[in-house]
Amino acid sequence: MLQRCKYLLAFFFLTCCKHSVEKNAIPELIEIQIFDSVLVKELDYFINGQMDVKMVGDSIIAVSSIKSPAVSFFKVSGEQRKWIASGDYPIGSFQPSNFDASQYPIIYLLDMKSESILIFDVEKQEFLRKIRINFPENMQVKFVGSKFLKLESGYMIELASSLFDNLDPNYYNKSEQLIYLFDNEGKVQPKSFLEYPKVFKELKGSLKPLNYLQFATTDNSMLFTFPHDRTIKRFEKENFGKLIEEIPLPQSKYFKYQLLSADQIISFQDIFNSGEGSTTKIPSNHYFNKIIEKGNKIFITTWMNNNEDYPNNLTYSNLLVYHKDKNKWYETSNPRNILDIGMLAGVINDTLYFYEGSLMKHDEKYIKRAVLKQIED
Repeated sequence: MLQRCKYLLAFFFLTCCKHSVEKNAIPELIEIQIFDSVLVKELDYFINGQMDVKMVGDSIIAVSSIKSPAVSFFKVSGEQRKWIASGDYPIGSFQPSNFDASQYPIIYLLDMKSESILIFDVEKQEFLRKIRINFPENMQVKFVGSKFLKLESGYMIELASSLFDNLDPNYYNKSEQLIYLFDNEGKVQPKSFLEYPKVFKELKGSLKPLNYLQFATTDNSMLFTFPHDRTIKRFEKENFGKLIEEIPLPQSKYFKYQLLSADQIISFQDIFNSGEGSTTKIPSNHYFNKIIEKGNKIFITTWMNNNEDYPNNLTYSNLLVYHKDKNKWYETSNPRNILDIGMLAGVINDTLYFYEGSLMKHDEKYIKRAVLKQIED
């Protein structure tokens, strides 16, 4: 009887975590069409550049920046609504590694400067609370882009090693768990999961510092993906760290899954000392800039650098789209320069919203709307 129960449990686990689609699936090609572009109007507060963009509800886009540490909120019409900026509150300056606006108008900022979570009411422009984070030993919040989420039971935070910088291969091959749970008072809980995949830990040379891990959330689950590991992993949200599904990533006509590193270990001092005539080069890997799950679809935007020298160095973006009900992948066949299309903020019905405010190509900022279309013969 006991042996039979073991078999049943094993079968249940394999069924729950089964792959939803075959490995190396060949996606069907589609096109992305931008049909609308509106100018962003910043009459009261100017945010310099962009770190991340997120859709809040179906009518607001939140934009964060590290150049001018702030989170600014815009209507999809382009009109500025509100903002939370460093230096505007008696708590002093802050440096947001990431933010969660899923409970808008309450916003949670993950501040790497004070190692705290800062809570604001955006509509009232009020600072509500500061929660000091109790980090595990030798771990810290990343300067930019630590994955961060407000949960009912506390906070999910991605941590990184404080012993090695991210040009040192030990940053990856000596790392352990990356995703930690903290209670509502900032105390770390005995629950953590997700390591850098084997492909990262085997490299001997320096990797270009990028956000190789991408993350999305739904009402009940969290998605994490290292594209170079060729898998999306779904975990339960409240039963923290329980793996419930793996979705293999498809082949791509444009995205290169190979993870490239320098042929040696390079330090930031080496790069600084080499100057403009540098022969110290670290290849740029293709990576995912955003993953969003909406209804029965998963949307992924790629960022693909061509590894050419200035002024021909360009980064392009396309989309991989997974239809869960069909177990089928699609890929856009017309990659766009990221300075033209911007960053994906969210999806409302069949419309994709992008924000381009990098200020690298022109002085204006735009919110763009696009749709995905079948390719006509």
